[in-house]
Amino acid sequence: MGRALKILIAVSLAVTAAALVAWRATGGDYYTKFEVVEQVDAAVKQDDPLAGTGFYDDATQTQTIVRPAFRFGLLPTPQGALDKHALSVASLALPFWAATAALFIFSRLRRRSPPPGAE
Repeated sequence: MGRALKILIAVSLAVTAAALVAWRATGGDYYTKFEVVEQVDAAVKQDDPLAGTGFYDDATQTQTIVRPAFRFGLLPTPQGALDKHALSVASLALPFWAATAALFIFSRLRRRSPPPGAE
């Protein structure tokens, strides 16, 4: 295995590891997100006619909110060519692994072919 291939494998591993650490640190979602939709507990409104009758005594009320929060995903979800949702673990690591595979295949093919003039 050539020196360039070893270096490229090391870089590919480092980029993949860094992307996976960033993925876990931002929440570990499957897809890249810039807004998070979540359910939070909400207080019962005092002007609600059912609140005075004890309708909500044993139940918790929830409210759906949308808040800005970045989640680095495993997979991209772009809507266009230059969409910000194209950023993901796969979109960062895949080019390095594709280059590694191409260099590996090229080096194997070069070893098999005889040198010029050896025939």
